[in-house]
Amino acid sequence: MADYAGDFADSGNINWLPYVMYFHPFGYRSDTVSTDTSGFRYTEARDRRYSVADLGGVDAVRVIAGSSTVFGIGASRDRHTLAARLTENDPRPEAWVNFGGRSFNSTQELVLFTLNKHRLPKVEEIVLLSGFNDLGLARLPARMRGEHGAFFMCRDFFDAMSRKKPSTFTSWLRGRGEREEDEPPPSMAEQIDYAAGLTLRHLDVWRALAADMGATLTYVLQPLANWVRATGSREEEALFAELEQRGSFTQTYGDILAADTHRTYAQRLRAGAEGMGVRFVDLAPVIAAEAAPDRWLFVDRIHFTDDGHDFVAKLMLRTLTGG
Repeated sequence: MADYAGDFADSGNINWLPYVMYFHPFGYRSDTVSTDTSGFRYTEARDRRYSVADLGGVDAVRVIAGSSTVFGIGASRDRHTLAARLTENDPRPEAWVNFGGRSFNSTQELVLFTLNKHRLPKVEEIVLLSGFNDLGLARLPARMRGEHGAFFMCRDFFDAMSRKKPSTFTSWLRGRGEREEDEPPPSMAEQIDYAAGLTLRHLDVWRALAADMGATLTYVLQPLANWVRATGSREEEALFAELEQRGSFTQTYGDILAADTHRTYAQRLRAGAEGMGVRFVDLAPVIAAEAAPDRWLFVDRIHFTDDGHDFVAKLMLRTLTGG
């Protein structure tokens, strides 16, 4: 986790890019993580390495897209990410390529795929594992959310723009009917409504893209530790306690961790996804039904350990293939 915090955190060695705002370091190499020349993480499995920009003549792939959980924060090596464990445990021949973007919202996930779709051969399957970031960002002021959702570090972006072109930025705010000071955060019901609506709007575009490519599409609501079980393993609880001393996750997102929030959000997403003909999987109860109470799955409330990645990948394959 220290390796990720050094170069892949907001203050790290990230690249500022058009359209997606920011992305991982290019051509990065360490004992923990490696990226290709475009910043995509490698999938290491079956004695090979694959990435979006380095497929080496592969004829067909399966895609797992999302944010930091898909990217693999918490994995000690490239061979322990979800994409790698899916590839290693999947009896089907196609490798899973990693379309995860750290700290991405659903807008950025979609844009990243559309900008790089041309790199891919035949795509057999797309799994979009996402959901937390849109909900976590839904509490930001309306002027930051705009039409397409807030993004992490957006305060830095808007502050910089207001200093660079203050008259233009002020006119933009006035045109939106917004004051520059922040309004009170919306209620949890309003946050769920906003996040679900944004996610489903983008999922409909994923649906059209998948249909055009002849690929199956599944939306998987990513699991949070508290959505899986109220009390984690001994190791998880020790880590959560230490992380709370260093940060304020539960102070900021504690209401999202509540069971009622999970239930309502999942119901909204399931109804919308299935209404447009997209398969929906809520992964938290799937894990809860299979994981022993003392099994150490999470390295923080969002990301998995190596064993957690492998365990969850096997459950996902069983759910996706009906095995």
